[in-house]
Amino acid sequence: MASYLIMTPPGAPADDERARFIADGFSWPAFFFPALWLMSKRAWLLGIAVAVLQILLIFLSSVPGAFAPSLFMQLALSLLVSLEGPLLVARNLKKRDWTLRLIVPARDLETAEEIYFSNIPATADGKTATPLPSDERSAAKRADSSAGLGLFQPYGER
Repeated sequence: MASYLIMTPPGAPADDERARFIADGFSWPAFFFPALWLMSKRAWLLGIAVAVLQILLIFLSSVPGAFAPSLFMQLALSLLVSLEGPLLVARNLKKRDWTLRLIVPARDLETAEEIYFSNIPATADGKTATPLPSDERSAAKRADSSAGLGLFQPYGER
């Protein structure tokens, strides 16, 4: 079961249709095409750096006795991008003032959307409120200020 990070654009309500559901898990396209995948997600500098590193590893593989190490480094680079890439997308959105609304554990995207949109309470004037109570929002802010999103999660510990 994957967990989905739900982020909304700056100033948007919780039920905005532009909300992004980012699966926190392994990404096959990022594994097979790490540099192109990063560039398609607008992580330009990191995508260019990964492309340069991949080209250097290809040239290194032609050196006698360096094929196995360069292949290992290429696989490690692909694995790193495929595991951490989706969270990099979330971090980039956070830098652009997107709001992390909720983290939902779900089997697939449709289930995550159903869980998220069914838990948004409606107010009396027909507008929707945020799905996070105030104490959870403050916890989310504390979690965002930590070293946070990545392979090793602190989960509130110091």
